[in-house]
Amino acid sequence: MANKVNYKLKGHEKFPLREGWMNKGIFAAKENGTHIFLENQGPDVLGVGTNMVKSIRYWMQACGMIEKNGNKEKLSDMAEIIFEKDPYFEDVFSLWLLHSNIAKNIEQATVWYMFFNRFEADSFSKADLQGKMKQELFNYVGQQVTESSLKDDIDVLLNMYSKGKIQNEDPEDKIISPLSVLGILKKEDETYYKVQPDLRKVDNILVLYEISCLFENEKSLSIERISAGEKSLGAIYHMTMVTVNKYLDDLESLGYIRVDRTAGLDMVYPLNIKKPIEIIKDYYNK
Repeated sequence: MANKVNYKLKGHEKFPLREGWMNKGIFAAKENGTHIFLENQGPDVLGVGTNMVKSIRYWMQACGMIEKNGNKEKLSDMAEIIFEKDPYFEDVFSLWLLHSNIAKNIEQATVWYMFFNRFEADSFSKADLQGKMKQELFNYVGQQVTESSLKDDIDVLLNMYSKGKIQNEDPEDKIISPLSVLGILKKEDETYYKVQPDLRKVDNILVLYEISCLFENEKSLSIERISAGEKSLGAIYHMTMVTVNKYLDDLESLGYIRVDRTAGLDMVYPLNIKKPIEIIKDYYNK
């Protein structure tokens, strides 16, 4: 059991994250406590079916809005800040934070983590993705996973980000996911493409937040590490090296970091970088 790894498939009950679900869940948790998602009155409080209540709870966990508190759960500090400053997720910065948390949450959103951090193809079919994810999960988990659960996760992931119609008999469930507005995945015919988002939607402070996360146990970072590899700007936001360098230059001019490109070093050093949660507070307070 020492080598047991934590992973999760199909926690969403086949429902992609829907418009309004995150704020609905946060409001319910603020008023009733996070245990409301596990109680019989959950569907009445949230105004959705039992399976949707389970799905909302799952997405709140995967998005970092709910976190462990001993044997119980509570709203995270990030969720509390968003509840106070942007409760209806009208600021795209809030949506990016949800995306960032999902894409880096290997234990609760395992296929999402594998897709953004270990699947390097820029264009692919659903079958390509299914085959690659099956192999990545085998490497990570140490055994074969259930094909149907993997397929469900892939269907939900692609529907969440590519604005494709969600295949479901209930027309109410064809509402587009809020994360589709991020513009990091597009579909043409049967081919999907990872794309760099409209940079007007990516604030310098969001990039600073991600760099702060990477700096957590580091005194310096290579530009390569910031732009490529797991949890990098290239992985989570599909940014090119040119784009990453542009943001680094912007952050250096604002006094947050020092960039050293002399003698081929290509290193970044923190000058005035706060903890990730403090950066989030500063963004909403500005």
